Amino acid sequence: MGVVLADQNDGYRAVLPVPLRRKRIAGINYAWVVHQPLFCQFLHVFALDPVQSVEPFYQFVVRRFRYGSTFSIREKPMILPVLTDMDERATHTLDLSVGYEQLAAGYSADRRLNLRRAQAAGWEVKDAVDPEPIIHLFQQYHADTIDGGVADWAYVILRRLVKELTQRQLATLRYAVRDGQIEAGALFVQEGNRIIYLFNAASPAGRRGQARTLLLDQLIRRRAGQSFVLDFESPDKASIAAFYRSFGAVDERYYSLCWNRLNRVERLVRRVLRQRSEKA
Repeated sequence: MGVVLADQNDGYRAVLPVPLRRKRIAGINYAWVVHQPLFCQFLHVFALDPVQSVEPFYQFVVRRFRYGSTFSIREKPMILPVLTDMDERATHTLDLSVGYEQLAAGYSADRRLNLRRAQAAGWEVKDAVDPEPIIHLFQQYHADTIDGGVADWAYVILRRLVKELTQRQLATLRYAVRDGQIEAGALFVQEGNRIIYLFNAASPAGRRGQARTLLLDQLIRRRAGQSFVLDFESPDKASIAAFYRSFGAVDERYYSLCWNRLNRVERLVRRVLRQRSEKA
């Protein structure tokens, strides 16, 4: 769904995508609720007018839907809607518009050392369109570190997403290969002047050989001096944030909203179902 500001010709002046999920109560599809989707850290109002006010869009979403588990947005609301909680979060971004020499000078000493190690490790970097190797790496070496695990449908979404982005020429998928074996992969997506480090994975050999450092550095080299921003899409994890900062990335704030205007009966059913799931 999207909230649309139309022009006089029924075209779009501005659009805010609104991610929805069907809420189930007692096993029955009940109502649409707002829920941030996978592979999308935050949303934004896309507008022809660069100074378009975003406040009416946010207010409409909260009024229209009585429950929002997470709704992450780029701009901080000036007026927080009633009964709405807000968390301030951060991704990490790197301005690529300066030359590579200046960007590389912003790397930490450890990052420069590890880049030299990666360059000496004998990696062959290959462009690809097949997401199966990176998915396999993630399933084998990363999925079990995530609380609650990763459902099979998440990989279905990722496969469809890569296919669609590739067809639109918006995706760059690269693998680090050594001795004929893929040991690391990185998926980058372009949206306007923003390059998003959307997904990555590495084997123990890839981690030891600093393959992802090499993949990131090569992307930075290729785009340096152009009007792009690299968005690392940082998760809320200190060690990963420190890794991205070692490339010279800086914090960029975004905001996550949640609200609950369900009635008493709905809240009671929701509480009971949650308690049952915790006991299972």
